Amino acid sequence: MRQLILCLFCAAALLGLSGCATIYKASVDERDLGTFVDDGRIESSVRARIINDAAVKLRDMSVNSYLGTVYLVGEFDSDQQKMRAVRLAGEVDGVRRVTMIPFQKLDDPACGTSDDLSLYARIKSRLVEDRDIWSTQVDVKVVQCNAVILGLVKSQNDASRIVAHANAVEGVRTVQNYIRIIK
Repeated sequence: MRQLILCLFCAAALLGLSGCATIYKASVDERDLGTFVDDGRIESSVRARIINDAAVKLRDMSVNSYLGTVYLVGEFDSDQQKMRAVRLAGEVDGVRRVTMIPFQKLDDPACGTSDDLSLYARIKSRLVEDRDIWSTQVDVKVVQCNAVILGLVKSQNDASRIVAHANAVEGVRTVQNYIRIIK
């Protein structure tokens, strides 16, 4: 219970700092400002389309965009729901490709929301503590105790270290790597 309260407190604090985080993310991002803004617009547009769609529920999915590629990560009830989400995302102006990272919706008492939040925090902590990598452009999603790593890094070495950190966290079932190397 204490761990759940701590996770909820951290989530609330992050929401309060989101405006500052956006400015910081833009300043350290490898993408040029125009591409950064375009990816943000794409993410917002995809989220809006999904929120307004009765078949696809945003609360079960996250949306990220890097260089025009949209990543949809989350739980789905059916193939129709997945196909609908991909179609909605693909209809947004500027989307070059849509990558779906689906998990079949389960009621798994061995891994619930508090477990996902705890794993997320432990993975992010390891990334921040490693001073030899630059992980500010890396997003971590945890669904059913499976980690999905998304983002942009400068080298294969950084990507490998980031994935190794996620794999080293006890309780992580699998790690799916969607990191892109930009030069």
